[in-house]
Amino acid sequence: MRWTLGVLTLLFAMPSLSAGGAAQNDVVTISSLEWPPYAGSSLRQGGATTEVIRTAFHKAGFEIKVVYKDWPTAIEMARKGHEQVIAYYPGYHCRHREGFIASDPVGNSPLGFAEHVDAPLLWRSLDDIGDRNLKIGTVRGYTNTDEFDAKVGMGWIHAISSENDAANLRKLLRKRIDGAVVDKYVLAFLKATDEILRKDPERLRFNDKPLEEKTFYLCFRDDEKGGELMRAFNLGLSELDVDGMVQNYVLSVAPK
Repeated sequence: MRWTLGVLTLLFAMPSLSAGGAAQNDVVTISSLEWPPYAGSSLRQGGATTEVIRTAFHKAGFEIKVVYKDWPTAIEMARKGHEQVIAYYPGYHCRHREGFIASDPVGNSPLGFAEHVDAPLLWRSLDDIGDRNLKIGTVRGYTNTDEFDAKVGMGWIHAISSENDAANLRKLLRKRIDGAVVDKYVLAFLKATDEILRKDPERLRFNDKPLEEKTFYLCFRDDEKGGELMRAFNLGLSELDVDGMVQNYVLSVAPK
């Protein structure tokens, strides 16, 4: 293992660590959701973002245990410390609940609309979506962009929520909605792996105009233990080419 002076200095300074630089309880428990290709219990290395987090923690002398739940439950487990969960991921921010602090970025997410090739979305601003009363699929509990969520909240954009991205995309394939907010790599992965979508993958595509390039964070509970672990994690993370790791992973499981 390659150590940096900064990581070693922090580890020796933390009271819960042994003289050898490894925690006496060296397993960090974190929570996430099933969101391929970034996170998932059945994915190689637990997903692209999980691989980044696991590698960063390993460089800091820790192993990780990931508890996969639905998104609201994953956040609540970290908030209450259920099953010793200290952090959740991948958050576009860490403000879903009070009492969390954000790590350094653990990846990026190109967010936009999935569209049906027979009915492409033509829009210049989100007001165009509202003007045309288009039905846009969203995932219950997910954060999108501030502007989009604000316009949904005021009723300007007609959002139809589903439990997950696959359900949204199946609705879009059947033209029950006009578009769906989705991550570009999630769309590619589901078109290649979902039992319904992979039968006709060319019918859906990522709209040319993205909503936003989102950033992922690991969200630590804002207490003494969470702060110590976040600082150790960030030092390990600083040694990684995060974007390169994520892109290599995604390309391996979700070819263009």
